[in-house]
Amino acid sequence: MKLLLSALVASICLMICPACERGGDQSAPLASEQKDQVVAGMAAFKEGRLDKAIEHYQLALKDKPRSAVVYNLLGMAYRFSYNKKPSPELKDKEIAAFEKSIEIDPKFAVALVNLGSTHYYMGDKVKAAEQFKQTLKIMPNHPQAAELKKMIAEADKIKPEADTKDKTE
Repeated sequence: MKLLLSALVASICLMICPACERGGDQSAPLASEQKDQVVAGMAAFKEGRLDKAIEHYQLALKDKPRSAVVYNLLGMAYRFSYNKKPSPELKDKEIAAFEKSIEIDPKFAVALVNLGSTHYYMGDKVKAAEQFKQTLKIMPNHPQAAELKKMIAEADKIKPEADTKDKTE
């Protein structure tokens, strides 16, 4: 849970400091209307009105569809919606939003950790480890580096078994 909350806080910090975004056209700050939508989305998120938060983030993306930060925030809103009302559709949308964020900015560590966490808690520790390894390659001193390394080690224990199983089939 601590890992999830720190990822959310980092997303918000990056939203406030658009110059921190990298990749694609991320160096330009969001337009005023887009910031308004994102701020409204974050307020709705904080109040637990997740459907409204999703709506605001989608509106912000309508005008600037190449914002890794907004896709990451959208992914978090889908994650929390899923936690309230589990459905495969919400989980798929969560994953798609994080993947889009990473597609826009492959070095966006927050989205990498979020996608890795999603896979980890879905039970796919090997897939999660890929995201965590990429995160540590980009940010060796990541605030959660020790926790990420533990999760990677768990996957490394599983991976040899999976490799052996594949070869015997």
